[in-house]
Amino acid sequence: MTYEEFKNEICQRIRQLLAPDAFVQLQQIPKNNGLVLDGLTISTSQSNISPTIFLNYYYERQDVFPDFEAICRDILLTYEHNKTTESLDLDFFTDYDLVKDFLAYRVINYDKNKDLLSTIPHIKYLDLAIVFYCLLKISDRGNATILIHNSHLKLWHVTADDLMRLTSHSTPLLLPYDFRNVSLILSDTFDDNSLSVPDPAYAADSFCPMYILTNFHKLYGASCILYPNLLANISQKMNSDLFILPSSIHEVIILPAANRIHYTEFANMVAEINQKELAADEVLSMHVYFYSKSKQTLSICSTVNDTSSDNSQNSI
Repeated sequence: MTYEEFKNEICQRIRQLLAPDAFVQLQQIPKNNGLVLDGLTISTSQSNISPTIFLNYYYERQDVFPDFEAICRDILLTYEHNKTTESLDLDFFTDYDLVKDFLAYRVINYDKNKDLLSTIPHIKYLDLAIVFYCLLKISDRGNATILIHNSHLKLWHVTADDLMRLTSHSTPLLLPYDFRNVSLILSDTFDDNSLSVPDPAYAADSFCPMYILTNFHKLYGASCILYPNLLANISQKMNSDLFILPSSIHEVIILPAANRIHYTEFANMVAEINQKELAADEVLSMHVYFYSKSKQTLSICSTVNDTSSDNSQNSI
């Protein structure tokens, strides 16, 4: 069965399995890093909000399901688990004063998103782009996000710099950081939202002096590297410069940079994560970053001896 045949038969079967008033639609959804996926949505008279279920993944993973009907059942189970009976009034989106408290920033790869960046406000940062979105709480099960486009700026009479100033304050409030030792995550032992960094003597001897930085929603958590003074505070607590490994758009790995000879291993780790562990739209960067404790700057590492290259930028 070709992919086109697969999509058509899935939509036809889902329509048969749903109530007559349900509206099944398939549309192409632009994703991060230039990826375009086929998203299936199911609308009803009860709500104008629908989870998007991507059929590309089902086609690629047909070997996981015993038959075609099992795929359709899984799609419906996914819909039932994530649907909401609430509706979203988007009229408020025309009023900047109503929207601004829900605006946040995130980071994406600059080169992989050049087509998208031509249509949205952004600020270049190292090999990344800072972009903006509206974060809306739909239900206890999840949130919805709306990417901010250039057309929104014209409607609101604001600039990208205005959004940067606003979201530098609002993003840490909407999405508080979550900073944890990998060993604690693996042991399922969690701390509160504090800089839980062991003393340097313990960290030096620790089997895994490695930390995950994200936010409490695990949503676009790599943007925490921009939070005002956060990297400075972490480096002060560790009493060390930092290596930062972009493990996805949702999180980064932070390690003390006391031993710089491991840079090549870290670069290989980032490459392997991007190639083997992540979906294409979750990749953030192929580079290792270096945070200088003394200069309070973040830069791209290119070699073992180049841990404070000229392309450094101050923290936001």
